[in-house]
Amino acid sequence: MFVGRAAELARLAAARERTPGLVLVVGEAGIGKSRLVGEFVSGLDAFVAEGGADPGCVAYAPFVPVLRGLVRQYGAGLVPGGGHRGLARLLPELGEVEELPGLGRARLFEEVLLLVERSAERRPLVLVLEDLHWADQASIDLLVFLARNLMAPGVLVVATSREALRVPGAEVIRVPPLGRDDVARMLGRDANGESSELDIDLIAARSEGNPLFAEALADAGAATPASPARRASPPTPASLRELLLAGAERLPPEGLDVLRIAAVAGRTTPHDVLRAVAGLDDLALDEALRPVVRARLLLVDGDGYTFRHALIRDAVYDDLLPGERRRLHARCAEAHPELAADHWYAAGERRRAFEAAWAARRWERVLELWDQAEDGADHVHVLELAARDALCEGDAERAEALATRALEEVSTPPGGSGVLAHGSGDPARGSGGLGGPSYRDPVRAARLLELRVAIRDLLGEEGLDDLRAAVRLAPRESRLIGALATVLAWNGQDAEARTHAEEALALGDARSLTTLAALTALDGDLEAASRLYARARAAAPDDDSLLVTYASEADVLEAAGEHARAESVAREGIARARRLGLARSRGGHLAANLAEPLASMGRWAEAREVMRAALALDPPPIHRAWILMVLGTIAVWEGALDEAEEIVGKVRPLMRGRSRGYDSCLEPDLLECRLALARRDPGRAGRVVDHVLAEHDLTLSRRYAWPLLALAAGLGRVREAPAGVATTGRVQQAHRATFEAECGGSWAEAVACWRAVGQPYALGQALVRAAEQDPAHARERLREAVAIAGHLGSEPLRRAAGAAAATLRVSLGDELVLSAREREVLGLVAEGLSNRQIAERLFISARTSGVHVSNIMAKLGAGSRVEAVAVARRTGLI
Repeated sequence: MFVGRAAELARLAAARERTPGLVLVVGEAGIGKSRLVGEFVSGLDAFVAEGGADPGCVAYAPFVPVLRGLVRQYGAGLVPGGGHRGLARLLPELGEVEELPGLGRARLFEEVLLLVERSAERRPLVLVLEDLHWADQASIDLLVFLARNLMAPGVLVVATSREALRVPGAEVIRVPPLGRDDVARMLGRDANGESSELDIDLIAARSEGNPLFAEALADAGAATPASPARRASPPTPASLRELLLAGAERLPPEGLDVLRIAAVAGRTTPHDVLRAVAGLDDLALDEALRPVVRARLLLVDGDGYTFRHALIRDAVYDDLLPGERRRLHARCAEAHPELAADHWYAAGERRRAFEAAWAARRWERVLELWDQAEDGADHVHVLELAARDALCEGDAERAEALATRALEEVSTPPGGSGVLAHGSGDPARGSGGLGGPSYRDPVRAARLLELRVAIRDLLGEEGLDDLRAAVRLAPRESRLIGALATVLAWNGQDAEARTHAEEALALGDARSLTTLAALTALDGDLEAASRLYARARAAAPDDDSLLVTYASEADVLEAAGEHARAESVAREGIARARRLGLARSRGGHLAANLAEPLASMGRWAEAREVMRAALALDPPPIHRAWILMVLGTIAVWEGALDEAEEIVGKVRPLMRGRSRGYDSCLEPDLLECRLALARRDPGRAGRVVDHVLAEHDLTLSRRYAWPLLALAAGLGRVREAPAGVATTGRVQQAHRATFEAECGGSWAEAVACWRAVGQPYALGQALVRAAEQDPAHARERLREAVAIAGHLGSEPLRRAAGAAAATLRVSLGDELVLSAREREVLGLVAEGLSNRQIAERLFISARTSGVHVSNIMAKLGAGSRVEAVAVARRTGLI
């Protein structure tokens, strides 16, 4: 009987009304989590898909039955590519996986999300994931991803666990013990225990309100009311296992046999599997099952059966003799192909386990059983497949190790003494040239090097040496040559990058058009670059390459100071990603490209919202680092220095090496230096600058050389720039003007440059310094800086302007402090509306709107509405 959970059921029902959402049902073993969830879903008008974890289960195991159920119900056509890009990694029945850029994990998560949301469009959906305390980390990562990104109404995820999981945004329902009266009702007795064979008080006390233990105590015949002495020493079994087995021991032999088969078969046993293993016809199986189900040791679960509690299954399984266990596993393997690899392995049949694991594409298990492979089997290929699966599961370090092992094996010279020992040398260093090892298959070695480059890129590590070696091994592979060109461009080696990009393009690699477009933009010809990007989009060989063109173009436009154009391209790319079903993978990358121009233009709240959504996607490390860089910069500008400090700590480990060239490796230094100066810690800033000047070649950075040099000049570390530092585009010209001003030049020139660029925060900084350099015009410049600070919400800029005003004895007053309503009215004045039209738009009187306009003109020192709008635009108020 289901009792005592009305409050918890009500909370689940309320969560159902607030979909999408995630509920974690938490409680100790046996407390009734699964029973609660089962009662909840039993009366729902919704499609319920269920899965769960077992001890030692494989990656994503809790989700596999859920996804299989959705695919069978609605078809894999709900996601782009029919599931071959991601879902096929988990559902072999979908066919071979299409290996495309992105290496699987992002695509898998994206396809799972799309399948869930689009299934919910057809019918409300409840996903039930049981026993997640046993789940692998990859499954938890996927759950977190769904929790953060589910947006479609009608989807509720209900997960059970013995301990609370760290899943942002999840509602946690803790299942408490039952009270004494509820225990009585559950056991079918009246609340006062009168005329009862059982001592309800004793059972309630001994079970501590745990329903499973209470039922087991009752099944064991514990607690017939007797004397106080009897109460003091209850006849409970000596161990929990004996307690849980008490009900099973009273089953007829046929029922006990079926229960043992179910314990071996798995969490849920389909009826057909149980019939095949038991060797019974349907009528005989029904008769054997009836007492098992009546005793509630097994529960009917759709077309199969599941244990009332995992602890009962564990107790039955542990009670089997070793020989019994092996024989039943072997019979289950023959009857249940989806789990055959695990069953044959448990049965000690290594050869059959190997064959089953191969058929199921369980590559790590295949490697574990490699001694069963036939002579000539391709171990290197399996290592490569296992590396891709490891990366799909989010274990980039494991993926790198597997790819390196594959490289070691493929680089063993013919007639050699065997596989190179792990760590004995990097195969990438040998190219088949003078002094290097020869290769049995140079093209395969090149492909493996390319895979390792992609893995290391996600870890924030540079792959330039690997790519050079790969191109030497396969000099006609256009894809490799194009990839080398891209990495060379990231590292500022433009001439060599252009040569390789043109060569790759001539060999048919259309993706090289994107690299050539980026190089052309860096040379200053944005219009020619735009034409090349258009060609690259038209010729893109796949969706990922297409979206990369948008990300690259947005990036070079932002670097050139074309912030509005960068925003437009990034938004177009995000819209395209959404249509392609990649809004949360490559679309997350494009979101970072959108946040940066928004930050530059002073639209910080909007940029923060874009980045919040992007970080919720759990992007690869290098993409997460880029997002955090923009977020950290805004935090410094706003004065949220503790937040910025935390971001610096997060970014440093993600930017190991130069995975994306000098621009990426210098970005954390620039952020930390800005933070140190904001904290008024010139010593720390000086140490960062000294490191940059000593360890890095600034001529190889197109974006961060001049900003760092300007900071170094302000700290007195340099007085002239190194020869060869490029100045391309308006942003770099403005940074160079700032550097020259720090070295004694004109701050008025820096102000003019930043005004032309349209970056209000940098303009405000330059205005403060120009006021200090030219006190005769200080008041106007400081008033403008204060207005910019107010518009942006920048406390550091406001303080800097105030400090300069105090030093120069300039009175700023409160003229430029506009209220939120005044800024709203000012925007309508800029649209050309009259006082009456403003009043109608804002639902206020014409007299009130006139007062607002008069106050605005007074604060801005303007003699007319036109002049007020001009001042507001110049100062960044609108």
